[in-house]
Amino acid sequence: MAGGLTIKEEIWIEKYRPEKLDDIAGQDEIVRRLKSYVKTRNLPHLLFSGPPGVGKTAASISIVREIYGEGWRNNFIELNASDERGIDIIRHKVKDFARMAPLGDADFKVIFLDEADALTNDAQSALRRTMERYSATTRFLSLIHISEPTRLLSISYAVFCLKKKN
Repeated sequence: MAGGLTIKEEIWIEKYRPEKLDDIAGQDEIVRRLKSYVKTRNLPHLLFSGPPGVGKTAASISIVREIYGEGWRNNFIELNASDERGIDIIRHKVKDFARMAPLGDADFKVIFLDEADALTNDAQSALRRTMERYSATTRFLSLIHISEPTRLLSISYAVFCLKKKN
């Protein structure tokens, strides 16, 4: 079990995870803003914060799917920072992917960092330098579970705080 979920629950979550921004419930204002990025095909670095289950991962993957279409995985890499949280993950996996040219007619690639708040301080510093160096060809979508994203705000992001609806 990962994160307190059984394998069966994880499979169910993945099976029914929204694939389009229009399928995301309860985050109307954020979805509207994300759609504007799709329309212009221009994406800043994004930081999503909020508790589990509010749509951070769904929003991140949906925007990439809508920008790139069927070939979305060609210019996308997903990493879970709670599994690989040290500076080596940034220096090797992240930097290696960031330095490659986008494939096809894409203007940029996307690096998706789940649980980015688990990165060590050294890893966050390396991430900031990597983001600055490769911002012309790579965008970063980072997800954090803390409600106040102050620790990562030294990195330039458009910040989206998703909340549970009552």
